[in-house]
Amino acid sequence: MTPPDTAEIRKVTAAMREDVLDVAHYPEITLTARGVERAGDTLRLQASLTIKGQRREIPLTLRAIIGSDTLRASTTFAIKQTDFGIRPYRGGPGGTVRVADRVTFTIEAVAVRRR
Repeated sequence: MTPPDTAEIRKVTAAMREDVLDVAHYPEITLTARGVERAGDTLRLQASLTIKGQRREIPLTLRAIIGSDTLRASTTFAIKQTDFGIRPYRGGPGGTVRVADRVTFTIEAVAVRRR
């Protein structure tokens, strides 16, 4: 069994940060809602996702739970890396590490009212 922190894992992680995502030039991934519609505990957002300077429109459906002083929202969506100009990573020992083009995001957010 491979230990959870190996030189190879650090090498792959560095390659993904430097070569794939280029965090030195694009340190942030942003998701911005431009419009919201509410239907019960569901919110439908027209959002813009920006990765590596490439912005794409993403329709999102969020489940929202509104409490007396707390808002909890969650959503899951998938994108293709190539739609954002990203070539999915391939490398590792003997080229055995291959990241799929489709990447799934799961977001869970909690907002608490200030008193």
